[in-house]
Amino acid sequence: MANRNEAVVREAYEAYGRSDVARMLEFADPELEWTYLNPAFEDPEPETCHGRDQLRLALERQAGQGLAPQIEEIAASGDKVMVVIRTPGIDRVRARRAGDRNFLVLTLDQERIIKMRACRDRDEARAFAGVT
Repeated sequence: MANRNEAVVREAYEAYGRSDVARMLEFADPELEWTYLNPAFEDPEPETCHGRDQLRLALERQAGQGLAPQIEEIAASGDKVMVVIRTPGIDRVRARRAGDRNFLVLTLDQERIIKMRACRDRDEARAFAGVT
């Protein structure tokens, strides 16, 4: 199961890396719960959005800035998948510096992403995902 979840997340992010936002969103549940760290603040408190449309807006905005994400690391544990995305140049458009990286934990159910949670760093993401 974990390997299949990892493959689903990899396929979703590879689509996004090709600027295929529509294909990536096919992997997201319409009622997606997305907890993110607001890029306007250096030390933001997590904020939560609901629905795939909010994610679509954020992904399109990032793609419109010419930022191309690349999977740097991915690991699964049960229904959770930790993914480290490197997006060269992203730090210049946000207050929080993280080496051009985003650290995410995605929760899947029946090969659909039902939750996304942004983490501050790799250690937090690994712990949240239960990846050892």
